[in-house]
Amino acid sequence: MLPVSSPPKAPSSRRWHLRRWFVQGLLISLPIGLTIYFVLMVGRWVDGIFNGPIHALFGVDIPGLGILLTLVTILGVGFLASHTLSAWIFERINAVLERIPVFHSIYSTIQETVELLLGGKDRGFRSAVLVPQNGAGAYVIGLVTRDELSEIPGLGEDCLAVYVPMAYNIGGFTYVVPRDQLIPLPELSPQQALRFAMAGGVGSGRHLREKLQAVKAAAEATDKAEAGEAPH
Repeated sequence: MLPVSSPPKAPSSRRWHLRRWFVQGLLISLPIGLTIYFVLMVGRWVDGIFNGPIHALFGVDIPGLGILLTLVTILGVGFLASHTLSAWIFERINAVLERIPVFHSIYSTIQETVELLLGGKDRGFRSAVLVPQNGAGAYVIGLVTRDELSEIPGLGEDCLAVYVPMAYNIGGFTYVVPRDQLIPLPELSPQQALRFAMAGGVGSGRHLREKLQAVKAAAEATDKAEAGEAPH
């Protein structure tokens, strides 16, 4: 009886190529798929806001009409808020909402967060900075939210409020840091710094890496100069 030969195994190079192609496929398709899924999920939610009234008026469901009406409503509110009389009405409504005990805490938190993210330099993140950590040559990325803290007694220094976001999470910490201890990042926008910090440094941080390299080089030069001036 002739021995049964086992089927030839795939070369290791072929398996390596298949693994590499699969990983590359994930790297490309996963972000695209998740982005499309997120956009569709938000779109369905926004479209559903006016789904009931549209169905009551027309008796049919018109896909996308709820999104269009939501955009028109937002533009209409912004248009009315830009005029004196209607802006005064919105201010009165806002004052009434702020007096409701439990609702006030939720409303004010959401309002301040939206203003922080979308309010520009007047109400949003002022700038991106590096906050030194315990003098060990380590830094965290922070976003300046307040450059004047006169309402906090006992500081005794020119301090700023710096928000430090958490990676892969919604949240963070608010530091009160002396101005002279912060390292500005003028070439990095607050949005870029926020993306870099929340992505755990995985995002495109070329400007930040260049800044960190410059800071490290300056610190090494200072250390060498101090070592040269020290008495032997």
